[in-house]
Amino acid sequence: LSLVGCAIVVLSRVPALAQSPLDALVQQALQNNPALKAQRAKVAAARQVPSQMKALPDPTADIEFMNIALNGSSGSNALTKGVSLGVTQVLPYPGKRGLAAKAAEGETVVQEARLAVMEWRVRSAVVAAAYRYWTASKLLQINTQTLDALQTTVEGALARYSTGGGNQADALLAQSAVTKSTAERRDLDKQREVARARIESLLASPVEDAALAGAGLPESAALPGLQPLLAFLDTHAPEVAIAQAEAAVADTGAEAAKKNFKPDFMVGGRFRYKDMTMGGQNYLTAMVGMTLPFFHRRDRYQPALDEALQRRQGALEEVNEARNTARYKLAEAYQSADRDAKIVTLYDQGLLLQARQAYEATMSAYSTGRSDFSALLMSLTRLYTYESEAVIARGEYPQMVAEMEAVLGRPLHGIDPVSDIPSIVPNPATSIPDGKD
Repeated sequence: LSLVGCAIVVLSRVPALAQSPLDALVQQALQNNPALKAQRAKVAAARQVPSQMKALPDPTADIEFMNIALNGSSGSNALTKGVSLGVTQVLPYPGKRGLAAKAAEGETVVQEARLAVMEWRVRSAVVAAAYRYWTASKLLQINTQTLDALQTTVEGALARYSTGGGNQADALLAQSAVTKSTAERRDLDKQREVARARIESLLASPVEDAALAGAGLPESAALPGLQPLLAFLDTHAPEVAIAQAEAAVADTGAEAAKKNFKPDFMVGGRFRYKDMTMGGQNYLTAMVGMTLPFFHRRDRYQPALDEALQRRQGALEEVNEARNTARYKLAEAYQSADRDAKIVTLYDQGLLLQARQAYEATMSAYSTGRSDFSALLMSLTRLYTYESEAVIARGEYPQMVAEMEAVLGRPLHGIDPVSDIPSIVPNPATSIPDGKD
């Protein structure tokens, strides 16, 4: 396949999504994000280059006035002394223009691959910010409930203290818990505003509260196996596609550097009008020439080839680095998502219910004097902590899924890890060893 053909099958753009509130935010970001607009302009510009590289160099034309005397010369009688008109065309060595066009096509693939990566990254960033907003909002709701419970507890502690049934330490301890929870609320408000600001930055426009409030949790689904995802990633991930495209460009550059050892040719024709050196007759002449690159083999062309070969080797190493980095990012996000799923399952399967029952039992025991205030406050704090951890895990899980999809360049579910999509990594067996042949 050509480089352009490989770009079509290797790169996967963010798919059009059903317009849920979150999907609408993603699509708005994909349309309006300034960085994406800039990259699309780079792609459009890169697509104009291959045809330029295929074109021949500009021909040259000249006019020559012949036999003009040094003394008493005049342009008025130039036509009677002889004039020649010439046209010359440089013809690069066969294959040079094709390689230049191929390199330009490769640069287009690179820019398209970068656009695909940026689109998936923007999508992931919007999803992450939306669920950070959702998480902060849910934590604020829990905080409100906790503050109400703490206020009731403070009032009860003060009432018992005023009647001699409690102690001042209980009242102070309750009030400190209220103060701490109030401070946490202010921090949650800031977190939510930061998440909003992030979304508005990605969309390059303000966002209505309704659009953010509508970003509910997606349907939960079990994670696919990590190993099939890693196998799929090795040749299909957008970051790997960028490195592969750059390696292909570097490989073409090495081929072009070898071609530079070959001469370019020149052809031309000339019409000689009233050539006085030939009896004042009109004549046609033809010219053929060539460059002599062997004059600069050591100081220009061999160093240029060595440079191209080193760049090619570096590009191949960057493919491995891109693959390793993508594997790490995928594994890290996968483990985080797996941990979040287990936390949610743990709390849903009884831990939250047990914590609430423990709090209610402690509250009942405290009201009848069978439990001290510190136990009541501990049970309330534990319930608040468990509810918060469950919410954080629920909100982080889809963020990690979006991160994995950004690394893979595909929706997470439905990936076929053995799909036959060709790689565009150049074959080392066809590499150019040197330019000495």
